[in-house]
Amino acid sequence: MLEPSNNPLYKKLHDTILKDIKNKKYKQSSRLPSENEFSKTHNVNRQTIRKSLQLLKDEGHIYTKKGVGNFITTINIPYSITDKSSYSQKISDLGFTPKTLLLHADIIKANEQIATHLGLHKGAKVIELELLRYADDLPIQVSYHYFDAFIYKKILDNLDFNPFSLYKILEHCYPNLEIKKVSTLFESLTSSKKISQQLNISCNTPILSVQTISKEQNKNFVEYGINYFRGDLCKIKVDLIEDK
Repeated sequence: MLEPSNNPLYKKLHDTILKDIKNKKYKQSSRLPSENEFSKTHNVNRQTIRKSLQLLKDEGHIYTKKGVGNFITTINIPYSITDKSSYSQKISDLGFTPKTLLLHADIIKANEQIATHLGLHKGAKVIELELLRYADDLPIQVSYHYFDAFIYKKILDNLDFNPFSLYKILEHCYPNLEIKKVSTLFESLTSSKKISQQLNISCNTPILSVQTISKEQNKNFVEYGINYFRGDLCKIKVDLIEDK
């Protein structure tokens, strides 16, 4: 039963479920009881249940698999500055199922910011890719990737990889290319309406913005990336190379 308080009923139920999650009443990554089960257990209507679960979802404590149910969020994505492995490999190594959706692909004219980070002049043609990345059906990252459209034009002809993987596309198109991040900028932001909808979070929720610049083995620019992570699901890992 719900404990007495001055909060609205849905907030009382939210607090009770959250307390049970923190006390590990439910197994990690397990499915929560259904709305009907919660309704019977706490003697409240389903509308109240939905409001409570939505609040938990907005706060990042749970996520929904369509047609399956609500699950406890235990995903904690390590963003490594020096790691060269693909996104899919990182997520798989954590024990989750990765998925990447290509939302948009086009050739655009580079604005001053993009041009500067790719060593181009303003207005130069660049490839823009917009991706939405998942872990276990939970959207966790929106990313934008920019490439010189003249040098890396093969990318647009090889976007049909299934499952989609930008890492594999680059490997397939340019097998001799050795890409390395040379600059990474972290910034804490509040999410825009568009990103909030894509990541299934409330507007103005804190997100982590990561801007990266990558070069190849001959020190030429390859990629400029802007990544937006759910702030509650990402941690930063920095690998330092020891002096010999």
